[in-house]
Amino acid sequence: MLAYTERLTVEATRPIAMNPGLVFSIPIVKRLVGTPGRLIPYAAQRPLLAAVLNRAFREPLKHGELDFLEGASIRIRVHDLCVDWLLTIEDGHFRPLDRRCPEDVCISGESPDFALLATRRADPDTLFFQRRIRIEGDTELGLGVKNTMDSMDWDDLPAPLRTLLQVLGRLFEHFEDSLPARFRV
Repeated sequence: MLAYTERLTVEATRPIAMNPGLVFSIPIVKRLVGTPGRLIPYAAQRPLLAAVLNRAFREPLKHGELDFLEGASIRIRVHDLCVDWLLTIEDGHFRPLDRRCPEDVCISGESPDFALLATRRADPDTLFFQRRIRIEGDTELGLGVKNTMDSMDWDDLPAPLRTLLQVLGRLFEHFEDSLPARFRV
């Protein structure tokens, strides 16, 4: 009986809000987190996005591993960050497209799940099967993108981005692991 009481006390005193999925569902937090995505014009995001992606995927682009994306339009939506990017590969380089264009595939989710995917702190298939990250449209194309992300070499990422993703991944993983299973997203 004592062990049961201690477990209940520990679980009851553990803050539920530490779960990033729960934290980001609070309206004021959602608005604050999404502020940069809403305030920075897409025209200003595009050059930085192209530079980061071309650097991060330099080796796969050079070796033709992303040729299957040539001419296809891929939309990436990170809902809590208010990010909506539309990309293609043209002449072996990522090129952001006008967001008003239609997409062949849309990959969407919340930032904690993308961070866990990018840092390999969560099984990619689990994130997709639980619909925490969703693929809509040409699913074969979307699975190709997912598999390419999963096989990426960390050393190809720019150091500041790699460090940021690692810190976020550890933070989100810690938040999820610190909660009882029934409170996890």
